[in-house]
Amino acid sequence: MKKKKILICINDISQNSIGNSLINLVNRLDYTRYEVDLIYVNSIKQLLSLIPKNVNIIDSPFNINKFNLLTKFKYFHRYDMSIMYDLGNPLLCDVVKTASKNNFVYLHKNYRGIYLVKTKYEEFINKYKILKFNKYLFANKYIKDTFLGAHPEKDGKDNILEYVIDDKHIIDMSKASIEISKPANTTLLCFAGSINDRSKNFSLMVKLMADLVKVNNKVKLWIIGDGPDLINVKMLVTQNKLDQYIKLFGFKNNPYPYMALCDYYLNTSDIFDSSTSLIEAKVLEKPIISTNVNVDDPNINVVSSDPNFIASDVNKIILANTKYNGQNNFWKDNQIILHKFDELIG
Repeated sequence: MKKKKILICINDISQNSIGNSLINLVNRLDYTRYEVDLIYVNSIKQLLSLIPKNVNIIDSPFNINKFNLLTKFKYFHRYDMSIMYDLGNPLLCDVVKTASKNNFVYLHKNYRGIYLVKTKYEEFINKYKILKFNKYLFANKYIKDTFLGAHPEKDGKDNILEYVIDDKHIIDMSKASIEISKPANTTLLCFAGSINDRSKNFSLMVKLMADLVKVNNKVKLWIIGDGPDLINVKMLVTQNKLDQYIKLFGFKNNPYPYMALCDYYLNTSDIFDSSTSLIEAKVLEKPIISTNVNVDDPNINVVSSDPNFIASDVNKIILANTKYNGQNNFWKDNQIILHKFDELIG
């Protein structure tokens, strides 16, 4: 049987939700049936070693200065499926559109929430020529509904493709020894991810803790991760005299032992996108406290995003001693996702 050819393009293979999901996906594809080419622009060197040898890494790092009509022609309809896995350089989007008639863009974020001003949103859409893709993938139903709300003419060309999660790896990594123990007689909240105030709303997270410790000083927060606003968040913590309640660890190669010690995973994002950290918290059976989530999940405790009410909402959850409810079957979930991917290829 002739193998189906797939082209996957991604801007950054980094230690974030999109990079992890790509690595988990390509490690589970059936290479007796598929031939997979991969183009990336940037990558953390250590993560490239996690890409299976069956994947052909071509033209990477992708050099936009060498892109021309001949390059575009080189990919013309060579593939049975092509997918822009994460938006980056617009020229790479052109490669994906050229490579097959069965071309997709995978939307991981609520871009209407990121670009609140209509003109800015339209600039983003036009820059990447998003409406020129033949088909669309969405990481969850909320992102799909938000996008189609702005572009109803695209309805019927969409598919939801959730992230593939390596739950066994997460559980094994969570058992590693770390330099700190959970504080005694304390409810421990935890966040792991990019320190970007615009999308994650750390200003609200710090305000929450400032108000929360006034009524419950047995609560602490661990923040694991790095990003453009790390210094600003550290300053905000100090200004609010919260250094004994909020600890910022910076980047950690393995955040899972820290997450495993917490009682609740905390998310104060203004923009609900698809974050693997929320799924990883579920792997570790941690109840989640989150703002702005429009999903039906008994383990996500939705709280107000109003700074005047969020502390009261969170304290009620803590006082109720809310626990993780139910059992996971990520193997089954992954099989469903892989089956969906097979159907996309056709």
